[in-house]
Parts: sequence; C-alpha cells; structure tokens
Amino acid sequence: MKVYIAHPFSADIAGNTERIRQIARAVVTEGHVPIAPQLYLPAFVDEVTERELALRLCEELVAACDAVWLFGTHITAGMEREIAAAYRRGIPVLCRLFQPGGGAA
Repeated sequence: MKVYIAHPFSADIAGNTERIRQIARAVVTEGHVPIAPQLYLPAFVDEVTERELALRLCEELVAACDAVWLFGTHITAGMEREIAAAYRRGIPVLCRLFQPGGGAA
C-alpha cells in the first residue's frame, strides 16, 4: 500500500525532517511504501517562497496514494489541505501514533 505521510513540517524543518525519516522507515517496516514529500520536495521547491506550489504537489501525491496517515502533535494548515484532498478522492485518512525507535502504532 502507498501511504502518504502527513506531518507538521515548516515550523521546525530540521527536527520534523528527522521525525519524518523515522516514520517513513517504520512504514517500510510495516510493508508499505511511504510517500513523504517533505523529504524530497525541499531539494527543488523553496518552502518559504513557493509554499503554494509545494502544497499543490502534495495534493497530487495524496491522489496517488492508498491512504493518508497523520502523524505529529497537531494538524497544520498544510495537513488540512492534504486531508481535504484525500476526502475529495475517497482516500482513507488515519491518525497514527509514532514513537522514535518503536515504529508507527
């Protein structure tokens, strides 16, 4: 299953990038394919000056997934857009817990 990882990002890019890496690894361990745009979009899209482009690309990636899994301590505006994109397409959205080193629950 292709799993879109929705997680807060822009408020703490370095810290959130590390958490998302750990989550992606846990998703792989569960036998799924993680779709984590936070890990590769920054290579060619500037989060600050091209925020709308980044969010549009994220919405397209949501459409290519089988599920959206929510991680983190709160829902950001960007995550709200990802959730809405999933709902419009009938893609399930699940809240997941994550413990570093322990995987996704």
